[in-house]
Amino acid sequence: TTELSMVENYLHTGIVRPSTYAYCLFFNWYEFSLNGISLFVMLWASIERHIIILSRSVFQIRWKRIVFHYLPLCIAILYPPICYAYFIFIYSCVNNWNYYELLCTAPCFYQNKMLGITDWLFNIIIPAFSIAVANVLLIIRVIYRSTGMRNNARRTKRNRRMTIQLVAISSLFLVFWFPIAVTGLIQQFFYPTFLIYIQFNIFFYLIYFIQLFLPIVCLVSLPGLKKAVISKIRQWKQRNTVGNVTAIQNASMIPTLCNYLYRQNVFI
Repeated sequence: TTELSMVENYLHTGIVRPSTYAYCLFFNWYEFSLNGISLFVMLWASIERHIIILSRSVFQIRWKRIVFHYLPLCIAILYPPICYAYFIFIYSCVNNWNYYELLCTAPCFYQNKMLGITDWLFNIIIPAFSIAVANVLLIIRVIYRSTGMRNNARRTKRNRRMTIQLVAISSLFLVFWFPIAVTGLIQQFFYPTFLIYIQFNIFFYLIYFIQLFLPIVCLVSLPGLKKAVISKIRQWKQRNTVGNVTAIQNASMIPTLCNYLYRQNVFI
């Protein structure tokens, strides 16, 4: 959500500022890159859960940790910026920016149907739906494994929390990415202006709800973290209460001290 200040500036003024060709290029590249990183990182995190369940010790071996954890994450983080750097900065086409539209309207590489379809399919639709599919498959695995461990109440409870978390994460990505993904694909295949006003003015903002709700989902499904946060809040409240009581006690001593000093003729 680091680009949110740029979006808020547009919503406040009604115009993209600074209204320059270079800024619109950067705005589009930055927005598309962050959305891509969010999707691909979450996609690999969903796949990585399967690896962890299949073999908990896989990440204890250094080369496996590099191959199955750090390398995919690096690819997920680096691929979207590099891909969109080519599409937006290097690909030869002419952008007709409209500074009164969010993102100055879409970049010109979408005028190439092949590039547009490739982007929507491989950078948005496939990752978004793969996240949901990977989490649904993991839910099935967790439920299947839980049927054989009825006597292990602790593990069953942990699996139930994981299932709730996975359902919530899948729902977040499906609900908020589905409208913009489907309308974008229809625009590329059939009707270029299909719901384009609604897409830019409503569907585009739905993506931000993922970043807003994802920490809440994780907090609710991790009781240890939730207890730690609640404990810190209580400590902070107690500290403020003690500080206020001390201040009141000190304030109440001022008149008494003044009377004592007056009786001792200190003010004479």
